[in-house]
Amino acid sequence: MDNGKKGLLALSAFTIFYVAFSIPALINQFKSKSYIEINGKKFSESDLEKEKPGVFMKLKKAYVDGLKQGFEQFANDKILELEAKEKNIKPNEVVSKGVGSYSPSSTEIQAIYEQYKDQFGGAKLETVQDRIVGYLKNLKEQEYYGELTKKYRVDFYMEEVKQVRQNVAEKGNPTLGPENAKVTVIEFSDFECPYCKRSQTTTRQLREQYKDKVRWVFRDYPLPFHRNAMFAHIAANCAIEQGKYWEYFNLLFDNAENLVKENVILLADKAGLDKTKFNACLADSGKISAEIEMDLADGQAVGVNGTPAFFINGIFVEGAQPIGAFQKIIDEELSK
Repeated sequence: MDNGKKGLLALSAFTIFYVAFSIPALINQFKSKSYIEINGKKFSESDLEKEKPGVFMKLKKAYVDGLKQGFEQFANDKILELEAKEKNIKPNEVVSKGVGSYSPSSTEIQAIYEQYKDQFGGAKLETVQDRIVGYLKNLKEQEYYGELTKKYRVDFYMEEVKQVRQNVAEKGNPTLGPENAKVTVIEFSDFECPYCKRSQTTTRQLREQYKDKVRWVFRDYPLPFHRNAMFAHIAANCAIEQGKYWEYFNLLFDNAENLVKENVILLADKAGLDKTKFNACLADSGKISAEIEMDLADGQAVGVNGTPAFFINGIFVEGAQPIGAFQKIIDEELSK
């Protein structure tokens, strides 16, 4: 064998040796060093993922979402540098020169005021006009950033966080829809939560759209910082035995901003509940309180730490999401 072949074989052997020992080291370098120890036993991320898949998925999604925000800021800085170089100006001058001397018209201001009038709490236009002008100018700047993003071909390639399907039980809670429906939505919600109230418009639309194709289950999740929530949830459960739960349910959410005890009782009367039976239930509500505590514990076990939270055939949807987020999952589940 000539020296060239010997050298080639030696190089190949060295390469195999190097790869065999360096790749595991490289993999280990990128593995998370985070773990916990309990009674001397080490538990890693893989243990968390295996035993608490819903919690792990939320953490992973939060990381990916945060990473995307970081990339967006990074991209904005880079495209400002590129545009500044092309225009021979400073990066901090790009946006102001690109947007120009834009000033919202009175028509634009009035339109925004009318659109968000309720959110301004009845304030007069002149009181909130500066806020509206700032909002419209910010929109203009975002439009300009969008144009630069297209010009410099900014594309994001983010890791897709795999949805996990969890086993979330109904536990005898109030339901709408047939037991044999192909899709079951389990909602954890709080009668005093403003986001939960907002989500009810979406959930009602979904029930109307899908009718008997979807079964809806409501589980109590009164948050501790909502002072009136627990009593409202106890009261709602007292309506079950009278067959008036969903009527009372709707009234409680419609009045989410005013659930002091007196008003909750007035709403029970409005829902047509028998006062004697209702008051007797409130006076002996230990069993109901225990059931609500079970809902809270079960929710925490599957990753619920805020409201509203939904599980569509076990797939977690967090927060007051637009209707399309629900329709996408429901349609996919119905097509199986």
